[in-house]
Amino acid sequence: MPTRKTTKVPPPQLSHAQRLIIASNRGPVEFQLKQDKTLKARRGAGGMVTALIDAGNRMEVSWVAMTMTDGDRLAVKRAEEENGGLLQSPIPGQKMQLRYVSITKDAYRKHYEKISNELLWFLQHYMYDPTQESASNAQLQDAWTNGYTVANQAIADAICAEIEREDSVPVVMLQDYHLYLAPLMIRQRHPTILMQQFIHIPWPDIRCWHFLPSNIAQAIYSGLVGNDIIGFQTERDARNFLEGVRTLLDGAVVDFEEGAIWWQGHRTQTRSYPISISVTEERRVVNSAAGRRAAEDMKKLLCENTIMRVDRVEPTKNIIRGFQAYADVLEQHPELHNKVTFLAFLVPSRQTLPTYRRFDGDVRALIEEINNKYGTDDWTPIQAFFGNDRARALAAMQYYDVLLVNPIIDGMNLVAKEGPAVNQTDGVLVLSRTAGAFQQLAKGSIPTSPTDVVETSQALYKALTLSPEERRMKATLARQAVERSDLNVWMARQIADINELLERTFANTTATNAVSSDIDPHSGTPIVANMA
Repeated sequence: MPTRKTTKVPPPQLSHAQRLIIASNRGPVEFQLKQDKTLKARRGAGGMVTALIDAGNRMEVSWVAMTMTDGDRLAVKRAEEENGGLLQSPIPGQKMQLRYVSITKDAYRKHYEKISNELLWFLQHYMYDPTQESASNAQLQDAWTNGYTVANQAIADAICAEIEREDSVPVVMLQDYHLYLAPLMIRQRHPTILMQQFIHIPWPDIRCWHFLPSNIAQAIYSGLVGNDIIGFQTERDARNFLEGVRTLLDGAVVDFEEGAIWWQGHRTQTRSYPISISVTEERRVVNSAAGRRAAEDMKKLLCENTIMRVDRVEPTKNIIRGFQAYADVLEQHPELHNKVTFLAFLVPSRQTLPTYRRFDGDVRALIEEINNKYGTDDWTPIQAFFGNDRARALAAMQYYDVLLVNPIIDGMNLVAKEGPAVNQTDGVLVLSRTAGAFQQLAKGSIPTSPTDVVETSQALYKALTLSPEERRMKATLARQAVERSDLNVWMARQIADINELLERTFANTTATNAVSSDIDPHSGTPIVANMA
């Protein structure tokens, strides 16, 4: 297949700041403990790591995160003995120091499983069901106090240690829903530090937040307005947050037109930054040796018409309704039997949680049911690949005729952008209107309602039967939308807003120093000389 040319744009850089401190729950490097007790490091997955590392490759970068593995904990222990807790990244090309934070396994379980993933994840994806029995209020408050708050305080303390390690000016960038309390904790110790936080998942209507105990909802909002800038995936998410501030934080002044908040003497700016992918990186993986090997394997599985999906096995991804819609296509259009196949690349997720284990079992059972009902000796309607093999999934997406992305709701959904970026066959995207990516990809996709199986079935059939001209037009529109707003653009917009604040702070500091030194801040001339 021909390789599309992509131009590497220089990463955006911070002005008036010498250091970038990044914080997230999961770090950019994962340490695995081998049988001989030595540590093996591998780069963390995901575009966020690539974007943030690229942005800081001309300055000092440190990354604060929680330990996730026994290897992480051993690496931290050795670092504390040898270097005050700092680890130099062992990954080639990464000029970065790591400060990993350990809390007790019980506290981390309460933070990560009980609050972050069982509560916040489902609440923010509009899937929290208040009619269902859940943890008692006592259990919830315990997980909040002795889990989520403990983890956030540990991250905040580590960030403060990084701030205090040198005299040079740092910028702090926090990531996602695991760290809602940390900004205010940091602000209380460092009132002038510049902080920005990006929320990768949806921000729901204030009525959803009212399902939570008031102390938890208020702590989340007051924690977040400790930031100078809060980034959301869409304008709708940002506006929902502003409505929540007006409702939950007494005395807050909210300017909806400016997207600004004033609370307790501090100004917070909200922005929307739709996250994207590194088009260059995705295509590099596809054209790597591993990508080419995977492509050859995938070609053997292609049919006259090939539908694909790539997802974590996660209830919000709506995998079951997607397969039900495909089954409806097979039921309504028997002429497609033996002429269509569905390749599903499914990544197991959060298997410690009962909800996820049940969902995984339901997905596997439905695949077996559809294959038994419609399959023949020489045709398997659904071929599922369980496992985390990114090169295989990207390589396969070069060849889809239809890519189904039908989440119930998503902050963005990067598969909807990866597919058009690497596809070589004018493949058509079927996309939920409730995915954040729909805002940018509507014209390049066939829309569907994620909970309507019949509508999704009709969208799949339409995608399979579009004329070559229509297919080419939609595929081109989707690809161009991704190329116009890639990961570098996402990062550049955030850095530009941070730089604007840095410029303002620098100018104010210069003016203050000039006045205190009897110097005209505009001309640099002594004020006494002007008077003469």
